[in-house]
Amino acid sequence: MSKENKLILGSIIGLKKEFEEQYIALHKHTFPEVLDRIHKSDICDYSIFLKDGILFSHMVYNGTDYEADMKAMGTDQSTRDWWKLTDTMQQPLESRKENEWWAGINLWFSFQSPTRPTGEALRHAYTFPAPADLPETVPGDYLGDIDFWGSTYDLRTLCIFKGMNDVYIYLETLKNSDHSFLLEIIARVLKTDKAPVEMTEVFHTENHNSIQAKPNKKVFVTGCFDMLHSGHVAFLKEAASYGDLYVSIGADANVYHLKGRYPVNTQDERKYMIEALACVKKCIVNSGWGYIDFQNELQEVKPDIFVVNEDGHTPSKHALCEEMGIEYHILKRIPHADLPVRSTTMLRTECTIPFRIDLAGGWLDQPYVSKHHPGSVITISIEPTIEFNERSGMSSSTRRKAIELWRNEIPHGDAEHLARMLFSFENPPGTKHVSGSQDSLGIVIPGLNKLNYNGTYWPEKINTINDEDVLSWIEQNLYLVSLGPRVSSYSPLENTNITPGGAKALSDSTEDCWKAILKKDIRAFGDAFRHSFEAQIAMFPNMVDDGILQTISLYKEKALGWKLSGAGGGGYIILVAETPVESALQIKIRRKNNL
Repeated sequence: MSKENKLILGSIIGLKKEFEEQYIALHKHTFPEVLDRIHKSDICDYSIFLKDGILFSHMVYNGTDYEADMKAMGTDQSTRDWWKLTDTMQQPLESRKENEWWAGINLWFSFQSPTRPTGEALRHAYTFPAPADLPETVPGDYLGDIDFWGSTYDLRTLCIFKGMNDVYIYLETLKNSDHSFLLEIIARVLKTDKAPVEMTEVFHTENHNSIQAKPNKKVFVTGCFDMLHSGHVAFLKEAASYGDLYVSIGADANVYHLKGRYPVNTQDERKYMIEALACVKKCIVNSGWGYIDFQNELQEVKPDIFVVNEDGHTPSKHALCEEMGIEYHILKRIPHADLPVRSTTMLRTECTIPFRIDLAGGWLDQPYVSKHHPGSVITISIEPTIEFNERSGMSSSTRRKAIELWRNEIPHGDAEHLARMLFSFENPPGTKHVSGSQDSLGIVIPGLNKLNYNGTYWPEKINTINDEDVLSWIEQNLYLVSLGPRVSSYSPLENTNITPGGAKALSDSTEDCWKAILKKDIRAFGDAFRHSFEAQIAMFPNMVDDGILQTISLYKEKALGWKLSGAGGGGYIILVAETPVESALQIKIRRKNNL
C-alpha cells in the first residue's frame, strides 16, 4: 500500500449503559503508551463517537503494511492492558464477523477535498436507519456535484458508512458552519425521511496530542490496600490513567480503630509494595484518625482529581472534594481481563458465608426491648458480592464467628438448627452483651425472614419467604450508601429511652413493612421502612449524630424511605427508591438453593 492510498475504516460496537460515563472519562485520559502505539502503527486519524449505546469509529491508516501494524498493536502490552479495561464495558454486536471485536462496516462513499485545506478540523458524526433499498455500492453520480457541496460547506472530508441496519456519516469541516441542509440533501438522496442524529465524540487522536504536552493532573486515591491483589492493581492502573497517581494508605493503628483488627501487612510493607507499582508516583501513610484520615495528605498533595471505587464512595468524601474544588470520579470494580473479582476480605477467607441486613424491627430481638411489647425483626441474607464495610451493622462480627466455626461456607442441614449453633458459639455462658439472634438467623437462613420475638432471645416463630418475584423486587428497590465503618468506641446503649410505647411503635411499623413487601407496594414499603427507623432512634438516640442526619437529608428527595444498617453509628444508609440512586450499591439476596 503506497502512502498516497490511505485506508479509511469504519466499525461499530455496543457500549453497556452502566459504563457510558466511565468509558467517556477513561478516553479523556488514554494511556500515553497507547497513543504512542497508535502513532507508530501509522494511524493518523482515529475518532470514536457514541449515540444510544452504539460506538462508531472512523479510522484513517496511512502506512504501507496494515496487517503488520495491526499485529504490532495487538502484541503491545500497554495496548492490551487498555483493551482489558475497555473490553469489559463494550458489548459486541451479532453482525460482527469471526475474529472481530468491533464489527466492520462498509465505506459506502468517500469524499476528500482535492485541495485538502489546512487548519484544525471540526469533526462530526451522524447516524440514521439504513433505507431498505439502499444499494450495496454507491453509483458514480449518486450525490451529484459533491465538489460544489464541499466548497460550500468547507468540507475537508465526507465519509458515509453502511452498516447492517444503520448508516453512519463522518464529516470534517474547517468552520463551525451550519451544515444541516447538507445532511438534509444526503437524506433525500438516500431516500429516507429519517433525519440524521448527531453522535457525541468520545475520543480523537489529535485531541490527545495537545493534552500530552500539558503537565499531568494529580490524582489521589486512599484506602488500606492490605494483601495487594489483582483488584487493587486494576483499580490503581485505571486511576493512573487520569494523571500522576498519589496513593494514601491508612496507618496500622487507624485500621485497627476502624476495623477491629490490624492489617496483615504493616503500613511500611504496604507503602513499599504500592510504590513498587509503575503506575504509582508516590505513596503516603495517612496521619489522621477516623474514616476521613487522609485530610492532611489531601491538603499536602492538592490533587486535581479524587478517584474511588463504587464501594469506596461516601457522601462525606464527595462533599470534601466539592469543598476543596477537586474533581470526584467513581469507578466500577472491573477485574483485569479474565481474572476473578478480588477483595481483601475474599483473600482472607475465600468464603461464601453471607452478611445480613435487618429491614425493620431491629432491637426487638433483645429481651430488654421485646419484654415491653412483642414484635418482629425482618431480615434478608446477603451474598458477599462486594467488600462490605466491617462494623457496619451487617453482622460482620457474627459472620467472622461463622467463618471460625465453618470456614468457607454454611454446611448443609436444618437452617434454624445451624443458626442456634452459631448463636451459641458467639454467645457462650457469661457473655456480657449478648448479640441478638437476628444476626445468626439473618446470616444462615436464606431469603426474606420475619422473626417474631416476645421477651426471649430466640424467636417464637420464623416466617420465611423465598418467592423469586418478592426477592427480586427487594433487590431492585434497595440501595446502600456507605458512611464508613463504626469506630471501635461507638456504643448505642447509652442514653436509651426504651418504653412500651416505643417498642409498640417499632413493632407496628415492622408489621406494616412486612405487609408492604408481600404486596410489593413500594410507597407503603418506603413509609413503613422510615417509620421503623424513626421508632428505633426514638429509643436509641445514639444510633445517629448530626453528621449522619445531614447525610440522610441529601437523599430525602431521591428515596421513599431510609434507615441505617444495624445499630447505626456508621455503616450504610439503606434507601428504598423507585429509581436508581447515583453511586449507591445494590445487594444480592441469598437464595434457598444455595444451601
